[in-house]
Amino acid sequence: MRPSGPALDRSRGLAKLAVDEPVKLDIPSTTRNQVYTQAHRETGAPFAFPGSSMARSVIVRPGNAALSISFEADISSIKSEMPEWAQRRIPSITRNALNDSVIDAAHAETDKIRGVFDRPKPLTERAPLYRKATSDSLTAWVFIRDEASGGTAPSKYLMPQVMGGARGAKRFEVALRSIGVMRADEFAIPAIGFKRDQHGNVPGSTIVRILSQLRAMERFAGSMANETAKSKVRNVRAGKARYFIPQTSGPRADRGISRLPRGIYERQGNRIRAVFVFVKQPTYRKRYDFGQAARAKVERVFWPYWQRHFYAELKKHTSR
Repeated sequence: MRPSGPALDRSRGLAKLAVDEPVKLDIPSTTRNQVYTQAHRETGAPFAFPGSSMARSVIVRPGNAALSISFEADISSIKSEMPEWAQRRIPSITRNALNDSVIDAAHAETDKIRGVFDRPKPLTERAPLYRKATSDSLTAWVFIRDEASGGTAPSKYLMPQVMGGARGAKRFEVALRSIGVMRADEFAIPAIGFKRDQHGNVPGSTIVRILSQLRAMERFAGSMANETAKSKVRNVRAGKARYFIPQTSGPRADRGISRLPRGIYERQGNRIRAVFVFVKQPTYRKRYDFGQAARAKVERVFWPYWQRHFYAELKKHTSR
């Protein structure tokens, strides 16, 4: 899956991701010495190990997706300092090291999400993805999933948590607005006291019943799943919960309950309780510093991975 979407905007708080200068992943002197010693021992010949040029070979740049970070390796100066056999293998060595690194980096972002958010959904935990580099294109990506089957993409609902600012409308809110029962400036938040799922949200099954009874299901799911007259009678006789939004005027006006605060209510028998309350557009503070965990992980593991893959190729070369 290739990241897609608008470019990162520095003016909106992601300056830390917009790195113009190469990120210095300076190889430790001990690592350099180990590689030189091992190469000299195995080949029996002097070996020119790359110095500062390799220490700057991995560059972190913002991707073309709103929530993505890329790691690019420039090996043009490295190859010239290597023996002929190594020049042929450096692209695959670097590719493998990059790919091992971004896999770890995506896992680091998942761990970050689990630490920042309270009981995140599995889709949110699985939101960090990676795209591997190839020998021809030594660029690997870590990005937030930008699609979801039958739901809102994590890249969309995590954006306010990364950037800060106003929350966008959720799909069920858009559906209710489209049929005129919810106003354009209203946003739904779970009511205090209503039972939530293990992730702290109103259960999806409840939202489906709400949309079905309010005849907004087609706008939500693109299918004719609205409650019919027959199923309504059957559900009422069975004593199942009914859902409504108090209206103060028009054909949907509810007598006797129009003074309730704006929201979505559940009626079961003589009991009425709020499921959602309507508020002005919520705003979020920055909570999730996307990309920092990935970048720190790559800075920590890239060179050990590169060294491991280099040694593997060196052993293949000397065993021939």
